[in-house]
Amino acid sequence: MRLFNRSKKPKELIRHRAMALVFCPGSDPYQICRQAEELFHLEHNGDRNELTLQQEDMEISMLACSSNDEGENGEYAKKQLQGVAGYVYQSKAGSTEIKRGLFYHLRQCKGLLFVSYAFNSSGPAETERKREQIMAPILDITENLQGVATFDDGTSLLDGKGRVILDKDGKSDLDWYMPSEIPVPADWAKNAPPEAMERRNQSMALLRDKHIYVTPWLPLLDESAEAPGRTAEEVCGRAAALLIVSLYSECRLGEHMSFEEAREFVAPILESYGAEPFFSPKEKAYLNDPGSTEQTQIQYAWQYEDLWVMEWALGLTDDLFWPVRICDVPESARIMRERPTMEALLAAAELRPRRELLEQADLIYRLHWACVDARVMDMPAPQGLEPGVVMERHRALFWLAGMDELCGWDDVDLST
Repeated sequence: MRLFNRSKKPKELIRHRAMALVFCPGSDPYQICRQAEELFHLEHNGDRNELTLQQEDMEISMLACSSNDEGENGEYAKKQLQGVAGYVYQSKAGSTEIKRGLFYHLRQCKGLLFVSYAFNSSGPAETERKREQIMAPILDITENLQGVATFDDGTSLLDGKGRVILDKDGKSDLDWYMPSEIPVPADWAKNAPPEAMERRNQSMALLRDKHIYVTPWLPLLDESAEAPGRTAEEVCGRAAALLIVSLYSECRLGEHMSFEEAREFVAPILESYGAEPFFSPKEKAYLNDPGSTEQTQIQYAWQYEDLWVMEWALGLTDDLFWPVRICDVPESARIMRERPTMEALLAAAELRPRRELLEQADLIYRLHWACVDARVMDMPAPQGLEPGVVMERHRALFWLAGMDELCGWDDVDLST
């Protein structure tokens, strides 16, 4: 391929020198250089991490290094990679979602391609033309490396198509930005059931469609859909317990009832469902504690979200909405009110297949990771997700799907 257009040498020339950096996920400097060799149809010349391309007055020099390298190259790569990620993280301007996606992309980068270039020019028009000629192959390399490039002063970060992802003023040519997708190795989950990998891939595809980044290295939920799960009786019992705990909490918080008044309010409902055996140990302790704190009451009031998931699992609603809002509490209470006994609730229930429960559990697990990681980075949850709803849905779906060998309600693992 022809790298540069030939131009007649002007009489009065100024030598222009500049640099660019390409940040990429690959961590092998030799592989990075090999990509450049292939792009320019150069003969491969052993293991090297430097290249120089020259045509007439135009010259490009490239040095590839990695944060895994020892010595000066490794220190330089670490410094540049940490610096650019910090620059994006600390930026106060622009779209949070674009900054988030770009930060995640840079955080997964281990490789760096340092590019210096020079050319002669007789005036501004020639300078711009030659600069664009040099930028084109650098951007091609950026695209091939699934990287991010910055030129000159380093205040604008570009993708491989030359579009500005983020500049110093927070401006972008994009409506959203997602990191390049790093596939997991073929043998990463070789001992897991194929259906577990299928669930994971289905979840990851949906999350990319929603522009929500989740690390590809989260564990698989490898429970089999064919194994025994929760029974309809268990789920109905859990729904009754959640209704009573949530109502009791609402009485204490919203209606400012005393302990005795709140217990008296839920007593007929408890009796109607025969719910005493269905409470978890922590729920029993809470319902019998006249001195529960407001924070504890708020925590248990969130269990309306768990109740909604139980109602969905029992086929009493089809609306397992995307978790960007709280559930319709009056509607949830109405669903239960129309089935005021355990017999009526069981008669109306049609428990969804465990395969469907596992699919939703896999998805919410990854959504919960995104919310928790955002909180750790002091960022809002991605794409308007409601973290409290996501966490409670994690609890409910993991319990429903029978994760951790059908553990008790108090023992559901909410780690991400």
